[in-house]
Amino acid sequence: MTSKDKNTEQVIKDAARNVFQREGFSGARMQAIADEAGMNKMMLHYYFRSKQHLFDVIFEEDYSSLMAPLAVILRNPKLHVEEQIITFVRGYHDTMIEHPRLPLFLIHEFAKNPHKILEMAQKVIPVSKSDESEHPQLSATTFMDQIEDGIEKGHYNDIDPRQLAVSMLGMCTHAFVSRISVQTAYEMSDDEYLKFLDERKEHVIDHTFRILMKPDYYQNWKELNPNEKIEPKT
Repeated sequence: MTSKDKNTEQVIKDAARNVFQREGFSGARMQAIADEAGMNKMMLHYYFRSKQHLFDVIFEEDYSSLMAPLAVILRNPKLHVEEQIITFVRGYHDTMIEHPRLPLFLIHEFAKNPHKILEMAQKVIPVSKSDESEHPQLSATTFMDQIEDGIEKGHYNDIDPRQLAVSMLGMCTHAFVSRISVQTAYEMSDDEYLKFLDERKEHVIDHTFRILMKPDYYQNWKELNPNEKIEPKT
């Protein structure tokens, strides 16, 4: 493939990404993508054959480059669960702030094509124990195993790690997918909303730690980790 072909492909993908994230797969039209790319619709079909193929290429690229690295964090046994939580939450918020249309795009596709998303995920992470042979450096249960270990040691509250994981992800996601409602309800300008999101990631970490950790352990943790600057509960 020539450099010209690669450049043309990239222009098409950039245009399609904007249209897909704005309209979703079903609402997107090849003509709209062509208009956004500034080229004839036939060029799109020449390079990508169909809307479905173009969408699959873009979604897999976005998932692999943006979401998979976050999923890996919670499956990395070299990271302690407390570091996993901090790194995941900050990484999630920073990624979604940089790509503001991505949250709704992902949720739409998770709801519509869950098996396709699962297949993509299994290429880069062990989704369950049965996938671990394909990813020997990762563990599907490291997050849960470390929490259970902390419970046994008396550091953590007696909680269900699965519930904590889902609650943490929900706290991360809601402010993004309900942007208009949040801005309207709290009368935020765009700049105020972005400031709110930047502050929120530390609040999500704080809330998650308060659910996870016993109070004395959390207080001791903060004293031992002053550079983390986790926002106190207000």
